[in-house]
Amino acid sequence: MPYYAWQGVNIFGDIKDGKTFARTYDDLDKLLFSRNIAIISHKRAKVFKFFNKISQDDKINFFRQLAVLASSGVRLPDALMILCDQTKNIELKQIIFQLESDIMAGLSLSEALQKNKDIFDPIIIQIVQVGQESGDFGICLNQLCDYLQERQAFYKKIKSAAILPLITLGFFFIVTFSIFVFIVPRFADVFLSIGKDLPPLTKMILGISDFLQSYYFIFGILVSVFSVIILKKYLKTPAIENYIDKLYINMPFVGEIYRQSFLVQFLRSVSILLKSGVRLVPAINISNRSIKNNIIKSQIYNLEQDVFAGSSLSESMVNYGDKLFPQDLIAIVKVGEESAMLEVMLERAAFMYFEKISRSIFFFTTIFQPMLMIMLGLLVTLLIFAIYIPIFGLASVV
Repeated sequence: MPYYAWQGVNIFGDIKDGKTFARTYDDLDKLLFSRNIAIISHKRAKVFKFFNKISQDDKINFFRQLAVLASSGVRLPDALMILCDQTKNIELKQIIFQLESDIMAGLSLSEALQKNKDIFDPIIIQIVQVGQESGDFGICLNQLCDYLQERQAFYKKIKSAAILPLITLGFFFIVTFSIFVFIVPRFADVFLSIGKDLPPLTKMILGISDFLQSYYFIFGILVSVFSVIILKKYLKTPAIENYIDKLYINMPFVGEIYRQSFLVQFLRSVSILLKSGVRLVPAINISNRSIKNNIIKSQIYNLEQDVFAGSSLSESMVNYGDKLFPQDLIAIVKVGEESAMLEVMLERAAFMYFEKISRSIFFFTTIFQPMLMIMLGLLVTLLIFAIYIPIFGLASVV
């Protein structure tokens, strides 16, 4: 969709300018004329997507405002044009404009959203479709917004919990690098002037210092960065992706948090889809499409096949052991099935595991920082011994 930068004059003679989307120049002229603005000049403008990435908050605000307008009786094309005018994110503005064009061409909103699968995941598209088919469009959009907000809060909590340990880790590497590059070389000149054989520990410290100041270190970093980029871009084979995904799952302590985060996402997704009126098997299938780990995705696919074959969800979960579906989760699901309140119990289970992840992250961050400080203290102690042992030896000779 063309993006125009324009300049015009209003009925009061004031010069106005701005940028907007329009199919053609005539559409741009009509759009501005409806706002009592006459075009003086216009040109095609570029959209810099790097600076206009659509965040989760942008999507939540879009669907929340769309729900309000739809519940108020505003026609969907008119509601989209209103949101297009109000939206500040250029890329989202372009997508909303295209959604309005597709709907005017006869597509449903869910069909129009499918053209942007990289922006709107399958759960969003399915809930919108259910809302349109059931006639409870506004209610379904509100449920969708609640789900997106919960998911956003979950990921924000994980990221915020990881920030402090990462800052501490960065500080540890900076201090270590500074010691080897700026402090140790000052003593190296002193040791060379002594002309005496140095202890192995001192030789090792000086060797590390020389390496970090050499071109080999810089060359090694560049080679590592390029290797990671090439491997990520050209070697994305299923075997390598499965190996990396398996590595994430089996990492000590972190792997448990990693698995449980996907479990929370899966349980919440199935719960919101069941509340929206989607049947269990399609709900599992749609939720599985949002999972990024291939190992977990394949296990949930097998779970879906078992349920499709006639097994209950709790019976199917038993087949995959405690690693993905713990016994307490299976018990909760079984209660939900027996009481015909599966979506409610899945939501409670998701909240329970969310709290469990929060406690694990808090424990990890509480232990991780003191460990880094202890390691830094040991390193400083090691350097003191490595530097002062030769000095003490020199004093004894004197």
